[in-house]
Amino acid sequence: MEPAAKRALLEEDVAIPLSAATPAITSLETSATSATSLDELRGEAAATGGDETKPVADQPQSEATDGDGSAEQKKVRRTKIAMLIGYCGAKYNGMQRNEPYQTVESELFGALLKGGCIDPEDVEDSGRMSYQRASRTDKGVSAVHQVVSFKCRMHENIVERANQYLPGDIHAFACLRTTKGFSCFTQATGRAYEYCMPSFALAPSLSKSISTYRVDDERLELTNSILAKYVGTHNYHNFTSGRKHDDPSCLRVMRSFEVKSKFLSPPTEENPKEMEFVILRVTGQSFMLHQIRKMIGLTLAILKGCCPEQCMAQAWLPGRVDIPKAPGLGLLLDEIYFKGYNRRYGNDGIHKPLVWTEYEDEIGVFKQEQILSTILAEERKTNGMMKWLHTLPLHEYALFTGHKVGHRTDATAAAAAASAAATAAINADLGTPSEETSSSNVDKETATSDVAADGQASATAAVDVAAVVAGAACAEPVQDD
Repeated sequence: MEPAAKRALLEEDVAIPLSAATPAITSLETSATSATSLDELRGEAAATGGDETKPVADQPQSEATDGDGSAEQKKVRRTKIAMLIGYCGAKYNGMQRNEPYQTVESELFGALLKGGCIDPEDVEDSGRMSYQRASRTDKGVSAVHQVVSFKCRMHENIVERANQYLPGDIHAFACLRTTKGFSCFTQATGRAYEYCMPSFALAPSLSKSISTYRVDDERLELTNSILAKYVGTHNYHNFTSGRKHDDPSCLRVMRSFEVKSKFLSPPTEENPKEMEFVILRVTGQSFMLHQIRKMIGLTLAILKGCCPEQCMAQAWLPGRVDIPKAPGLGLLLDEIYFKGYNRRYGNDGIHKPLVWTEYEDEIGVFKQEQILSTILAEERKTNGMMKWLHTLPLHEYALFTGHKVGHRTDATAAAAAASAAATAAINADLGTPSEETSSSNVDKETATSDVAADGQASATAAVDVAAVVAGAACAEPVQDD
């Protein structure tokens, strides 16, 4: 191998011809909040110091030609990096770029382009820069340790350049050079998520005051005992959509799941009373679409008495089980692990391990000011968790393998009727004006069952939501199949 080739292999940089870096520019699709075209972005990149590369013909002949006068393509070095970013997902339609919607990646790509770190063609085709995300978060989901990997022109001050054009609710913390073949998606060995919610979600009764309820140690112990049942390897085909039981990808490994902490949210102008919140933390190898939200949804349904604990074991069997999906507002990607990569390359003398300890103070401030504060404010303003809890009796939790359910039990109808009165009780507790509610206010995605009954639908479990309405009572408990 030639010395130059060895040196290039050691540095693990990627060289691309200049002619490939400046082809004809096509227009970029606009997002829901920004109509910036590709030409405009490229112009801004040049105006703000982006390292635009000149065509070979515009350079001095000593640089553009060899001794025979033939054109020699100037090389542009590109380095593979891993970038650590955080964001509050409240106003974004998820992490992944999805035109014309506003997503985290659409903002990130625009900032990197304006900062001169990537080319316009990279925005159009992210595969050109080998772009990968470690986790694809859903709409409304936030992150403080999200990692993306890609090839860029330079990496010495890429963080500062990116932050110069990123909005306040998205922030780049650090970047590290990686091996040429690194992929933050395939080489992540584990992920940890947190879920922040009011502590009354753990209460045995929906009639408890949402502002004065305080969870006790006994209730926390019961909650942890239910969450611990998820630990290990199970089939989560019922905790996502579009997957069958015999799909090998439905087998997922959970390493831990528990209540991490509880704290009091201070009074606000809308809600002059303190409210207690809890944070759940789950660690696993990987997660499927909606999996964590459904794991939490089933846990809360068990705590409220809407279904027995055996429902969890049934959900891992081949049949279909209708499982409620908890709101996405409180979900947060907290950490991503790269243990295998760090063991192999973290101390090879060229690369550093992908750990971010020195940035934890900055990350903690961003988490508190941009993410947790938004979650608390939005929850206290909308009472989204309490409204969602009232949809729990509208689900069929038993295991079905036959035809589609064509009717609802009297118990679920009574629970649906109780929802309006329950909302009035919420407003009374908060001291806010009562508002009329209708069936359209019920989350149809979570309230509509798409499961099948083997001959007949099972009755819904007796739940305390009926206690909100005087004289209302839910019928029989769920029958185990």
